[in-house]
Amino acid sequence: MMFLFVVIFFVSFGTILFELTLTRIFSIILWYDYAFMAISVAFFGLGVGAITVYISRSKKKIAVKDEEFINFNTSRILQSAVSFAISLPVFLSIIVFVIPPNINFIYLFYLASSIPFYFAGMTLAFIYIGMPKEISKLYFVDLAGAAIATLVLDPFMQKLGAESTLLSLSVIISAISAAAYLTLRKSWNRGKKPQNEQLKLGTKTNLYVIAVLAITTMITLANISSVNTILSVQPGENKGLHKILADPSFKLLATVWNSFSRIDVSQNASIDLKKDRDLAGIQIDADAWTTVQRWNGSVSDLQWIKWQTDFLPYEIAGNRTINNTLIVGSGGGGDVLMALAGGSKKVTAVEINPSIVSEVKKFGKLAGNLYERKDVDLYIDDGRRFISSTHSKYDVIFIRLVDSWAAQLAGGYALSENYLYTVEAFQQYLRHLDQNNGLLSMVRWNIELPRLMPLLIPGKRTDDIARQIVVIEDCGQRCSEDKALSRVLVLVKNSPFSNSELNLIKNKVAQNSAKFIAMAGQNVESPYRSLLYTDISDENFGQESLLTTDDVLVSQNWQRPNSGLKLPTDDSPFYFAKEPVPKQMITLLGTILILSAVLTAILIYYSRINKIQKNGHIRFHILFVILIGLGFIFLEITFIQKFLLLLGTPILALTVILFSILLSTGIGSYLSGRLFAKDPFKAIAVSIPILVGIVVIYYIFLQEIIYSNIILKLPLGILLSLALLSPVGIVMGFQFPSIIRMAYTRTQAGLKEESDREKNTVITLLWGVNVIASVVGTVLTVISSMTVGFNGNLLIAAGLYLGALCSVVSIRQRQKLHIIKENI
Repeated sequence: MMFLFVVIFFVSFGTILFELTLTRIFSIILWYDYAFMAISVAFFGLGVGAITVYISRSKKKIAVKDEEFINFNTSRILQSAVSFAISLPVFLSIIVFVIPPNINFIYLFYLASSIPFYFAGMTLAFIYIGMPKEISKLYFVDLAGAAIATLVLDPFMQKLGAESTLLSLSVIISAISAAAYLTLRKSWNRGKKPQNEQLKLGTKTNLYVIAVLAITTMITLANISSVNTILSVQPGENKGLHKILADPSFKLLATVWNSFSRIDVSQNASIDLKKDRDLAGIQIDADAWTTVQRWNGSVSDLQWIKWQTDFLPYEIAGNRTINNTLIVGSGGGGDVLMALAGGSKKVTAVEINPSIVSEVKKFGKLAGNLYERKDVDLYIDDGRRFISSTHSKYDVIFIRLVDSWAAQLAGGYALSENYLYTVEAFQQYLRHLDQNNGLLSMVRWNIELPRLMPLLIPGKRTDDIARQIVVIEDCGQRCSEDKALSRVLVLVKNSPFSNSELNLIKNKVAQNSAKFIAMAGQNVESPYRSLLYTDISDENFGQESLLTTDDVLVSQNWQRPNSGLKLPTDDSPFYFAKEPVPKQMITLLGTILILSAVLTAILIYYSRINKIQKNGHIRFHILFVILIGLGFIFLEITFIQKFLLLLGTPILALTVILFSILLSTGIGSYLSGRLFAKDPFKAIAVSIPILVGIVVIYYIFLQEIIYSNIILKLPLGILLSLALLSPVGIVMGFQFPSIIRMAYTRTQAGLKEESDREKNTVITLLWGVNVIASVVGTVLTVISSMTVGFNGNLLIAAGLYLGALCSVVSIRQRQKLHIIKENI
């Protein structure tokens, strides 16, 4: 029994750690919107592994008692666990040396990354079918291992990087498997050795374990100790970093990983540190760019900044004192320098990524010790969370191209969206402007204007609205090009612009060869006039359907957002979405449905071979695990996104949510076995109504709870998250082990006892179907989030669990009818 617990804990630990690390690897090679597919790949691999075990058991008649199974199947469990370990460096080698880093080979990346999950799925399946009576304890240990993995992710990534994290994981899995096996052998040598000679582990298995442990250890040590890592993930061919690394005029200074990004610092190889302004460029996930600039610490050394169009917010201030400026996404520090050049007495810089700040600080005096100045207050936090939790007012709030370039290219519909560009976010920005001449300044791209302009308008229009907004396209010499991609400066003032301010803006625009999109009531381009003026009647005001396909100039290489998209809100914050349901998402969903159909067909085929269909109510068992698989994924992904506002950074949200749900679900699994050991049906019948009730309560109150507690310090925010999520996780943990026990102990209803072989086959079937449902659920959840929002997801999840309750009630009714027929 202990052997099973140890192996299942560390295999589950390794599975989640690999899955989370895979999201970072996909973000480097592919784009953000494909990163979430790591979840689907994980479930797909696990499902195929379970099906493989299912098929292999259906072909062999194994008649051993449960207590003997661990000994009989030790070799298989050990082989599959060690195969999981060795598959990690194999996977890494394939994506580094075999598959070109190009999005055209996306399905090859998915196939290669499913290999480790396949062996993990086999290991878990062998263990689950080995001790079905202990399913509650096994499921608890399984989820506990997964929960611990979320806690160690960030330390592993920061210390080792993604590549060495996977290699170290392979050593851990193989070493733990070998240690667990040796412990088992010792117990055999003490007189507990099975009598059946079949129970002995073969020499080949022993050699295999030793070889894998030696190989993974050597590869890991070599990779960690080498100056240039042997196995290093290369950026995609369409990523900016790929071009930089191919350019001999640039050199790479550093590569730093953390749990939600990779930071690469590059520098011109022939840089003159005394003359050149740009000290280095920092690439986030191989594409998004921020610059570290040379500065001697004196404001007089910042005169070169003042010619930029983006400097307008500080020029408009004129002789007025700028007491405090808020910079959201300070990055390499360019926006902070601009604020200091504009005379701001205090600059509040908010940067979500601590690795960027650490790299900037390494330049020390060359960069003016920017983040260590007394007039610069640095906060490592999410910009939206910070501004929602502070009571401070600002003369200028400046947000320049935060998450823009990478998210635009990616399509931005992954669950990596932030809350900076929602209706509620802009309301927060305006509320935090100083009452006297406060100014919101935002720099975006011209192709985003159909999405951005409606967000600038409060719920009710007045004649002053148009006089408070200035939008400038900083296109320079490209203004005459119909499809030029250029930056746009958006200025929103909490009072109308004065004539002197407008004259200053006009001069700046003329000086920089820019052009106006909206000029504070004096000139507004036709697509946006209906948004700004009350005298233009339009019943569809505020909807982006106002902006037709010919209204916005776009780059030929970039897809323009389609008309008809709903405004991004905190309930559906997909600002970067280009269409209601992206074509790529439909393609991925279609692919997953086809694969799921194939896997389901295999399960049905072997179910008929095993004569499982003779018991008709097994169909309701299958329906049950499908519904709870979908429901679990809908809740998990939705909670991760909703709690991002409360917890701020993506890593913290991911860690806290996954840890809370996985651990509490494991506890629920254990409790279901303790409280309802003799009646698993009652465990389901009691837990699902409680779960649905909690979900409905969260549908009504959760958003307000988050809003009202966003001001909490992070430790208290974490505790609140744990308190809110643990009840959900505990009751979710009741269902799966209970349905497994119902499938295994069906004689309690008077049904004919099945053979051990058939029982174990049914268990594998249910687990495999549950995993397949989770594969489909990952994509459905994202599509649903874009169409009905996160709150809508909660109702969908509640409906799925109610459907599961109906299916299990049908099972009980069929069992009662069977008893009545038998008595007659």
